[in-house]
Amino acid sequence: MVVSPISFAIVNYFLTKYESNQIAREKLRKFKILCEVCALNDQSIEKGLNSSIKDFEDALQYHGATQSECDIIITRKGKDFKQSLLPVMSANEFLQSLTV
Repeated sequence: MVVSPISFAIVNYFLTKYESNQIAREKLRKFKILCEVCALNDQSIEKGLNSSIKDFEDALQYHGATQSECDIIITRKGKDFKQSLLPVMSANEFLQSLTV
């Protein structure tokens, strides 16, 4: 499983609404053990800046995924990835695909 550094920032934002900073960071440390973090570099930023994806954060997520050779994008905002060359699923759709 490959995760963008941006996703860590987003999850931290939501965790700290309900948990202390210390607990949120500990949960993120545990999660990091389970995944690979994709690189966001000059190339992915350049592609994001020139992308047809309107939301810059989504563009960075997409180009990070393509540069990391991911097979799928899992997001709650699938409509924002209409032009994706990668399959896009919600978390529920992905979990259901595993049980088939």
